[in-house]
Amino acid sequence: MSMVQKETAIRLITAFILLPLLVVIWFGGMTALMLSLIFVLFMSGELALSARGHRLDLTTLIITAAIAMPLMLSLTARHMGFDPAALYMAGTLMAIAIVFIGLFSFRHISGLVMMILLTVLGLSLIELLGLDDGGVWLVLGLVTIACVDTMGFVVGRRIGGVKLWPAISPAKTWSGAIGGIVFSPLAFLIYLILSGGDVVLALLALPLGVVAIAGDLIESWYKRSHSLKDIGRLLPGHGGLLDRFDGSLLALPLLYLMLDKGWLG
Repeated sequence: MSMVQKETAIRLITAFILLPLLVVIWFGGMTALMLSLIFVLFMSGELALSARGHRLDLTTLIITAAIAMPLMLSLTARHMGFDPAALYMAGTLMAIAIVFIGLFSFRHISGLVMMILLTVLGLSLIELLGLDDGGVWLVLGLVTIACVDTMGFVVGRRIGGVKLWPAISPAKTWSGAIGGIVFSPLAFLIYLILSGGDVVLALLALPLGVVAIAGDLIESWYKRSHSLKDIGRLLPGHGGLLDRFDGSLLALPLLYLMLDKGWLG
């Protein structure tokens, strides 16, 4: 089995395993919200474990997580009908934490950036699932990210060419990035056709493809600055949840923004 076939098979197996969870998320509700938060917390745990041996990094991640949790819990409380008074205090603490970025080296900044992005992801998921059909759009977003990742890998391996950013991610090529972006509207297009929506809206998945690749590169920056091949070990030889869904760091918050602004109808 060639490398392309092996990697593609792993991606398909991962998708098959996650399919039941996607079905649950599709219907939204509190179960989908809890699954989504577990998803983010698991990735945060992978990030924290990857920082073992880097004391300042681990401390930074723990502090950021401690600040992030009240934010997530307060927003969750709002959707459950409670007054999230802690939101303002948590937001202030987050702002103070960001000020300390200047105290860290380039390597430590990458860890803090990753944790902040995971925090934003968690907050976005809470808000996204509070929208009408939020679960449907979340599934479409996850499928879009998987499509960008898989097709980017396949096209990049088949065509090759100029490297996208060799200092950060030596394996990625411009052809792969373009291939992933071109295929990014596929899930949206199928959904809009089946639901009778405006198929032109599928083009709004293109920026999701772009930022999904950017999220991948940010995670690669973190791994490169910490001399890591993978952040997690959930899939032996193929990394963890964060390695597989790094595109969600920027893509899902952008998806929520699009929905909140009414761009997707």
